[in-house]
Amino acid sequence: MTKRRVTIRDGAKKAGVSTATVSRVLNKSKKVHFRTRRLVENACEELGFYRDPIAAALRTGKSNTVHLLIERFDGSFIPDILVGIEGKADREGYRLLVSKLDTTQRGVWEPGNQYIDGIIVISDSVHNLNLGEVAGKDGLPLICVYSYSQDPRYPCVLPDDYHGAYLAVQHLAESGCEAVAFISGPSDWPASQDRLRGYKQAVKDFALRDDSNLIELGDWTMVSGYRACQRLLGKTTFDGLFAGNDPMASGAIDALREHRLDVPRDVAVVGFDDAAFCRYVRPTLSSIAMPLKEMGEVAMGTLISMIRNDGRLDHNEHVIKLPCVLRRRDSTKVTPEHPRAERRTGYVTSN
Repeated sequence: MTKRRVTIRDGAKKAGVSTATVSRVLNKSKKVHFRTRRLVENACEELGFYRDPIAAALRTGKSNTVHLLIERFDGSFIPDILVGIEGKADREGYRLLVSKLDTTQRGVWEPGNQYIDGIIVISDSVHNLNLGEVAGKDGLPLICVYSYSQDPRYPCVLPDDYHGAYLAVQHLAESGCEAVAFISGPSDWPASQDRLRGYKQAVKDFALRDDSNLIELGDWTMVSGYRACQRLLGKTTFDGLFAGNDPMASGAIDALREHRLDVPRDVAVVGFDDAAFCRYVRPTLSSIAMPLKEMGEVAMGTLISMIRNDGRLDHNEHVIKLPCVLRRRDSTKVTPEHPRAERRTGYVTSN
């Protein structure tokens, strides 16, 4: 004998409430008293009745499901971004479907086969994607995190790389440095371009030595930072160094040590990203921290607004930038016996 399918009416009857109340609980509406919510949840659990997302999507046109497309699951920034996305999604009653972004195929996925309301893309190379294809023929709301979108239909949430670079050079200037070298990431990366602009503006604003010989390129790796610093040391002198990320800063410190230069006494060093190892290397590394969790929260919140607004942004700015924060540690610490002590403006240690 076939077992009868449990319905929303069964759940309402067992809980002693209306079917509308059960529906509000299953859809995580905030308009239900917590005691009523618990009563309905217990009744549904006992009956084995749960919200059918496909049926709900067919009935309402909304599934409260967002598809996360991630290029690299091993990226060091991914966990913090996901924490922000997941927290906001949970508070707003949305579920997450996660897939790997395949940038080698057209379409990336088949939107017609999915019951989803919107898409979040986390990719280093989003500028190489056709976001219109990713959004599919239905033109689903889509937002990018930690990557630039050139298409005004699809907003992006980014760290303010320009501001972060400016903070790094400002800190070196206030620590008494007069000539700050810069190791940039690849020149075709928008983040590298913004950090270079921030570096140059701070050099100008703080009357530091303006010299093209103080700028070298890396490729985000530790070995590239080492080699770039070797090239810098072979052609000029400097008492401060800002690297476009923490691995390049670490490689640069190795090169400085080989030249018997002490960090921070002879050269103060600042990195970017505030990677976990910054707190454990010696000297501990000053770095610029990106608001990764906040970026995830803002991206999810913006996408939800787009979903509820028929895919439209409620503001005109499609590039959303969040401020970075300087984490000051021993690699820029100035003590009274250091040569730069007379020129410094202050120092505060931060873990």
